[in-house]
This record gives sequence, C-alpha cells and structure tokens, in this order.
Amino acid sequence: MKSLEKTLKSVSENPKYIFKLTIQGVMVGIFAGLMVCLYRFLLAGSESVLRDYLSIINGNIGYIILFFVALAIMGLLVDWLTKWEADSAGSGIPQVYAEVKGHMEANWAKVLFSKIIAGVLTALGGLSLGPEGPSVQIGGMAGKGIAKLFKGSKTDELRLILVGSAVGITAAFNAPLAGVLFVLEEINHGFDKTLVFIALVSAIVSDFISKAIFGQATILSFPVLDIPLESYWILMVLGVIIGLLGYVYNLGMITSSDLVAGLKIPSWLKFVLVFMVSGVVALMIPEISDGGHFMMDMLDIAIPSLGVLVLLLVLKYLFSMFSFSSGAPGGIFLPILVLGAYIGAVFGSIVVPTFGWQHDLIYRFIIISMAGFFAATVRSPITGIVLLAEMSGSTESLVAMVIVSLIAYVVPTLLGNEPIYESLYDRLLLNKNREYVKKPSKHVLSEYLVPLDCNYINFKIKDIPFPKNAIVVSVIRNGKYIIPTEDFHIKYGDQIHILTDSNDYPFVRQEIEELFGE
Repeated sequence: MKSLEKTLKSVSENPKYIFKLTIQGVMVGIFAGLMVCLYRFLLAGSESVLRDYLSIINGNIGYIILFFVALAIMGLLVDWLTKWEADSAGSGIPQVYAEVKGHMEANWAKVLFSKIIAGVLTALGGLSLGPEGPSVQIGGMAGKGIAKLFKGSKTDELRLILVGSAVGITAAFNAPLAGVLFVLEEINHGFDKTLVFIALVSAIVSDFISKAIFGQATILSFPVLDIPLESYWILMVLGVIIGLLGYVYNLGMITSSDLVAGLKIPSWLKFVLVFMVSGVVALMIPEISDGGHFMMDMLDIAIPSLGVLVLLLVLKYLFSMFSFSSGAPGGIFLPILVLGAYIGAVFGSIVVPTFGWQHDLIYRFIIISMAGFFAATVRSPITGIVLLAEMSGSTESLVAMVIVSLIAYVVPTLLGNEPIYESLYDRLLLNKNREYVKKPSKHVLSEYLVPLDCNYINFKIKDIPFPKNAIVVSVIRNGKYIIPTEDFHIKYGDQIHILTDSNDYPFVRQEIEELFGE
C-alpha cells in the first residue's frame, strides 16, 4: 500500500514531486555526466596510445609480436567481462530500451564497471566501434544508481534511467537537445512533459561538465556554403541514395550479427580472433581503426580523392560490420555518422565539380549526409537533424537536412527494413540465455499519449480493452489533471496515466502501445 501511495503522489502532488525529481535530475546530470566524461577521456587516451604504438612498431618484429600478444589478452579480458556482466555486451542502447520496457533488470554498478573497462579495451584493440551507444547505457545506469540511492518508486527509477540516457548523448557530443530528443524519439517512443523537463535539467548540467572538461568548441568545424536554391532537386537524389545505403547497412549489420551468433566456437576464441583481425587492420589500414575519429579528422584537413573516399567508405563499413557482429562492448552511433560523412563526401566530390560549384560546398553535403544516414539507419530523423546542428554549431543546413532525412527515412521503411536499434532489441529479447526474472512487486505509473490515428478516440474508458492488470488512474487534458470515471471519453492528445505492477509492466506496456497504435 505504501508503494501505491508513493506512486500516486506523482500525480496528486505534482509540484512537490517535480521539485524532488528535479533535484534528482541535477544529481543524475552530475554523476552520469562525470561517468560519461570519464569514459570519453579514457577512450581518447586509448586511441592515442594505439596510434602512438602503431607509429613505433612498423617493421619491428618484436614489437609486432608483443602487440598481438596484448590483443589476445585484451580479447580474453573482454570475454570475461561480458560473461561476468552479460548486459555490458554490445551497443548498450538496446539494453536500455529493454530495461525501460520492463524486460531487463540490470545491475547498474556492474554494468558501469564492465562497460567502461571493456569499452577501453576495444578502443585499445582498434575495433570499429563508437562510444555513444555505451555512453547512453553508462548514463542510464548512473541514473538508475541515483534512483536506488533515493529509494523512490519504480516509476521514478525508469524516468531517471531515461534522463541518464539523455546525458549519455549530451556528454558524448556536447549536444543537450539531441540527447533529450533521442530519448523521446528512440527509447521512450512518447512525449512525457515531466521527463522532458527533468531530462533538460540533467542535460544542461552534464553539458556544462562536459564543456568544462573538453572545451566549448563544436565537434565539427567544417566551412559552410549554401547550395543554390535552383539545385535543391539534387537533395532528393541524395536522399534516395542514402536511403538505399541505409537499407544495405542495416541488413548487413543484422545478417552478420546473426551469422556470428550461429558459429559453434567458444566466445573466448571469437573475441581473440576479432582482436587479432583488428590488429592486422590497424597495421595495414590504420585509417579505418577505432570508432572513426581519424577518418573525420582526415576530412577536416582536406578532402581525399574520390577513389580514396570510396575505398575508405567500403572498408569502414565492412570493418564496422565485422567489429559489431562480435558482440564486443561498443556502439554503432559514431560509425554511422562517419559513414554518412563519407557518403556525403563521395556525393559532393562528384556533384560539386560537375556543376562548377566551390570546392568547399562538399562539406555541406557531408553534414547533410550525416543527418540523412542517421535517419535512414536509426529512423530518428528529428534527433539526427538537431544533433548535426549542435555538432556543427550551425542551423543553416536545417532545410536541406530535413529534405534529405525525410526521404532517407521513407526509402528503407518502404522496403520493409526495421530501424537498426529495434532489430537489435528484438534479438536481445530472443537471446536464449535471457529469461524473464520475476521482480519484487512494485507499482509502475506509465504515461501514454493518445495519437491522432488512435482507434479509440471519443470512446468511453469502459469500452476500451485496456489490459485487466492495468488501471487508468488519471488523464492530463489541456494541462489539467482529471480523475476519470468509467464513462470518461478519451480525446486526441490526452496523456493517460496507467498503474500496473512491475511484473506485469512489460506485457501491459506492449498491449497498450498496440492499443494506441504506436
């Protein structure tokens, strides 16, 4: 009963609840921000160590042997860490998604430790994996740690996990708005005013910490020129190309992951082999090693020739596919952006001289294509557009990014291709080694927004087939709380609060999302 009362206070005593959650949000911003910044700092150091070592071992047989021995040891350590804490494997974003949906109950402290250490090892090994997916999980688990500290309701815990996830993107890219939008568009799949407010507070705090440590410069510093308005039709061509390439990317990533998962070899041997291959790549083609910072730096210095751009694009895609399919801790967020940048560079290198435009206009296509490829693969176009605007420190490309992103979003969708993170989430739940564990009973208060195409608009609550183990406790309409009766009519835009037990929550949420057509 006390748990029920605590949960219902989030509705009936909203101002006090918001104030309390704001304080917790500030703490999440500090703790998660520091954890993600620590991870970012260690990864940068690891990549620097790898580059420095590669520069001195060339031609020295003894150093090369020592290098591969170290890679084998790192592979074994990653295998041990991912067995010690299984939820630290892979990207991290599907794991957060599964936790918010109620299908997982991760140990936040173990995940933090394992994800950071294993992520550093993959960076030292040169695997083509990015830091942003793990940063989302690190932020989410830091948020869960703060929730456990305050011993709040399960509802508070889920909200703070989402808030921490926003911090992950914020601290990784210095992009607070993109962090909040990513959580709403990709993880929560809904608009929760309370979540938005707390996430913004937390994101601003973490952004301040990140900029205090790494500086206030934007991630991208490319020159920006305008595409002639009469030539905007070229953006539609670019959008179609990116959409098709996004389809190929998602298909390749999922297919390769399924193939590796089906191999009958011990996990330790798999990781050792992956690290060994990564070592060969680092020695022979160091440009495509790691998440992609080196390839982005190449574009910042000068645009390579068309042949080099195409070669690096293809090799980076293949190596990213190989690295991710291993299940090593690391994300695909940065590699996706890097591939998008090189698609734009290839397209620009063909189009710009053809039309006789200024050479630096290629950089505009690079920025646009990064947003477009993000939309084509992740299927979160708004997040991608805002992210690139914050990364470049410019809103001059917004219209062009919108055109390309919308077309790039539609093409793979029409081809029946699922967003990459949803595909990974489905495979995470299908893992035979993962069984749903019954948790201690707690009440979860979840919020659902009635969409315009909902089949139950103007229906009475009693006539809507809500799950039997769920109770509609309140509705927010036009900013006012309403305690509905069974004859209350649901309208478009209503925010419906539904109470359920934590053990029923994953199934109830799925049923209600299907009910509302999400």
